[in-house]
Amino acid sequence: MITRIAAAAVLAMSSAAIPATQASAADLTKISASSCIGNAGSTGSKCIDLTGTKLHVESVTATLTKNHADNCGRATISIGRNYVTTSGKICAASRFEFTDKVGLSFPDGTPACISWSNYPDSRACVTIHK
Repeated sequence: MITRIAAAAVLAMSSAAIPATQASAADLTKISASSCIGNAGSTGSKCIDLTGTKLHVESVTATLTKNHADNCGRATISIGRNYVTTSGKICAASRFEFTDKVGLSFPDGTPACISWSNYPDSRACVTIHK
């Protein structure tokens, strides 16, 4: 189950990635989650889309939608405290998108969040659950 969170801050948790080869047979149910925060007309609508199998995260997509083209930005995807990746510079008219193929498993309760450098006021998050 994935719990949706849309918040400017997420509690820091101690979580190290577990290699996908250690995922148990009980982790075979396909799941996905998404959460959005913000408004395309002002702070930008920031969304996280996560796909995976229980505690195994296959991929995370970060999107930013805004009603005006005014700058370029970079997406940051963080899962727990030990997994962080940042996109290259993305310039688009109104919709920015970055997908990361994660391919790892994480402990139950680990937060996954996205943020954008050009609209850093908030993050969209989900929590990974069994």
